[in-house]
Amino acid sequence: MRGLSNHQRTIRIADFDLPRGTVSIERLMAMPRESWEHLRSQINIRRRLEPGRPLARCRFCQGGVFIRAQAVEGGHVPFYAHFPESPVSCPWYEGGTIKPDDARAAQYQGHQESALHRQLCQTVEILAKADPRCRHSAIDTYLRPAIHKRGRWPDVFLDMESLGRFALEIQLSKPFAPEITARHVHYEQEGVSLIWIFHALEEPLPQSFHDVISMQRGNAFVFDDEAMAASLDRKTLALNCHLEDGKGGYLKPQIATLDELDTTSGRSVFLQDRRSDRLQAYCKNSRSRWWKALQQARADKPDYPFDSDCFAPAWASLRAFLPELSTWKETYWSAHLEKGRPHLAMLFAILCSIAHSAEKGADTLYITRYSGDGAVVAMLNSKLSSSAFAPYADLVEAFLTNTALSSLLGRPSLRKTLENARASEIQVGPDHSTWKAMARLFPEALDGLVRAELQDLAQLPRWAIAGQIGCQTPRHASALII
Repeated sequence: MRGLSNHQRTIRIADFDLPRGTVSIERLMAMPRESWEHLRSQINIRRRLEPGRPLARCRFCQGGVFIRAQAVEGGHVPFYAHFPESPVSCPWYEGGTIKPDDARAAQYQGHQESALHRQLCQTVEILAKADPRCRHSAIDTYLRPAIHKRGRWPDVFLDMESLGRFALEIQLSKPFAPEITARHVHYEQEGVSLIWIFHALEEPLPQSFHDVISMQRGNAFVFDDEAMAASLDRKTLALNCHLEDGKGGYLKPQIATLDELDTTSGRSVFLQDRRSDRLQAYCKNSRSRWWKALQQARADKPDYPFDSDCFAPAWASLRAFLPELSTWKETYWSAHLEKGRPHLAMLFAILCSIAHSAEKGADTLYITRYSGDGAVVAMLNSKLSSSAFAPYADLVEAFLTNTALSSLLGRPSLRKTLENARASEIQVGPDHSTWKAMARLFPEALDGLVRAELQDLAQLPRWAIAGQIGCQTPRHASALII
C-alpha cells in the first residue's frame, strides 16, 4: 500500500466510538480524501470539547489517536498517530508529536503577520464597510467571549445586522489542524460565523488548507482580484468560491456575497454543501438500481418477482463492489439448492419495506401480502420464522434499531420471533457477504462510518433516525430513501 512501507510502526487498528466502530489502517488509507478528512476533523473536535474522551483509541494501548496526513506525490496519505500523552511503551508508538503551540511558534518565529496579510485584512474590512448593514468592524481585535473564559483575535470581525456576525480568517500560512478545530468550536458556541479566506489556492494544496475546506463542506473561499472587483461593483464583500467537483478538483469558481452563504449549519459556512451531496449520492446510487429492478420485476412477475432477470444489472453492480458475493452465491447453492440472487433480492425487499414504512409513517410492503397497520411486524414474524431468513435476526434488529421504526422491537411477538430465530439458526454477522451487501445498499442504517458522517453533517434521512417516525425532516436532512 502506498506510503505504508515507510511507517512499519504505524497504528494498525483504531477503535472509534460507535456507530463507527473498528477502522483498520488499510480501510483508512482506502477511504476517499473527503471521508478521512471528516474523521480527522471529528477527532480534533472531540479532543477540543472532551479532552479526556478520545473519539478514536489505539487497539493495542487504548491511548488516543489522531489522523496525520503525509504528503506524497499527487496528494496526501492518512496515517494514525498517538497523541503526545499516549503510552510510549506501545509497540505501535511511532514517536513524539510536536505540541501545537510549539509548532505555531516555529512556523511564525514570532512574526504573526506579514505586510500582505495586513493589507488584505484592511481591504476586506473596507469593502465590507461599504455595505450599509455593516454596523461594526474590527481588525485583529480581541473578541470577548460570551460564555468562555478565553476570547479570540479574528483577523477581521464583522457585525452585519440581520446577516449576523462573522469572523474572517485570512489565511496565507498553513494553519494547524487543532487550531482550525478550536476556532470552529469556539465561534459556533459564540454564535459567530467563521469563514476562512485564502488569497490563492496553491498547487499542491497543503493538508491544512484541505482541513479548512473540509470544515466548509467542500468550499474554498478566495479573495483575489476578481473578488475585489465584484465587491466594488456590488458595494459589499464578495468572495470567489471554489466548489469541489467530487473528482479531486474544483468547479469553475463563482462569486458569492455573504448574503448567499449558508450560515445555519453551526460550525460550517458554505455556498453549496458538496460533502453531503457526495454522501447522499453514494447512499442512493446502488440502492436505486435494486429499487428500479424490484419495481420492474413486480410489474412483470407479480406472483414471484425475485428471480426476474431485471435484477441482473443490479446484482452485477453490487458484485463489482463486493466480489466475495460470487463465492457466497456458489456456497449458498451448494448448501440450499437455491439461487443466491433471488434470495438477496428478497432480503433487499424486506429491508426496503422497513425503510419505506419508516419514511412514509405507514406500513408499506414489497414482500408478502400483509397490509394495513401491523403489516411490517407480521411480515417480519413470517419471514424470520422461516429457515431461509432466520439467520438474519441480528441484521434485521440492527437495521430496525437505526430506523424510525425502532419502537417495533418492543413488540412481544417480534421479540419472540427474534429469539426463536437466533435459537434455531447461526446468525449472519457484519463480516458476512450478505450483511456487507445490505450495508452497501442501506449505509445510512448499517454502515457505521457513513451513518456517523451523515449525523455529523445533519444529513441523516428521516427514515434512518431512530424513534423519529412522523417527524418533520431536519432542515438539512434528506427525506427520500431512493
